[in-house]
Amino acid sequence: MFDRDSLIKRALETGWPFVAGLMDELRGALTAPGEGAVPRAVYYASLRTLRALESLVRRMLYLMSLELEVSWTPPAPRASAMDPSGPVMDTLRTSQTGPARQAPARKLAMLDTLTLYFPPLEPLETHPARYGPRPSIWMLDMPRAPEPEGPPETLDPAPLLARLERLTTSCADPAAEARRMALWQARRRAELQAGKRGRMHPLRMGRPPGYVKDRLRRDTLQRKLWDFWQFCHWADTATDPPARPAGAGLAPA
Repeated sequence: MFDRDSLIKRALETGWPFVAGLMDELRGALTAPGEGAVPRAVYYASLRTLRALESLVRRMLYLMSLELEVSWTPPAPRASAMDPSGPVMDTLRTSQTGPARQAPARKLAMLDTLTLYFPPLEPLETHPARYGPRPSIWMLDMPRAPEPEGPPETLDPAPLLARLERLTTSCADPAAEARRMALWQARRRAELQAGKRGRMHPLRMGRPPGYVKDRLRRDTLQRKLWDFWQFCHWADTATDPPARPAGAGLAPA
């Protein structure tokens, strides 16, 4: 039999340095050019890596949240904002007269996206532009219609850098992020008992976002993501894997 807890603990210990190293590589690739734009191939390669990294970190936090025991109580109802003597109006007066509060740092979203892709019910009114040669009828002394412009060669990496910054903020304190996920699950359980319908699990069923089966053998990130995907499924089902038959040794490396 395998010891699930020891395997998950060992995977988490090696997973966080792996994530930190990949984030440094991503930041270096997106900030290398001085003019602020990156080649198109670098942009989309970084986007694929970033999506897989976010899924990996989210599953690592989920496994950590399963070890926490938290409880959630509904907050007290707020006073009416129109009450001049209520605490809401006092807060508004203080925020208007006092120094401006700094907005909290944005963090990684705790939930996976549920839908992959659903085709539109009705055909698009305007067809997307297709780049490449097109047939045309040309006559003598007739100007030829200009070819459509191709896709841009460089793209602005600012959206990817913002997502990377949110991921870095969450990885700076994994224990606090795991507690945040545990509190979300406790709140959803309490709301379900109260009769409120909604999502119950932070991870979606099926393959994680950013997982590509064809890259599993040659990409270390995809192998890590697959391992933690199986760990989460193992922890949810709370069952042990089947025992190895007697006399069967380990597979050769």
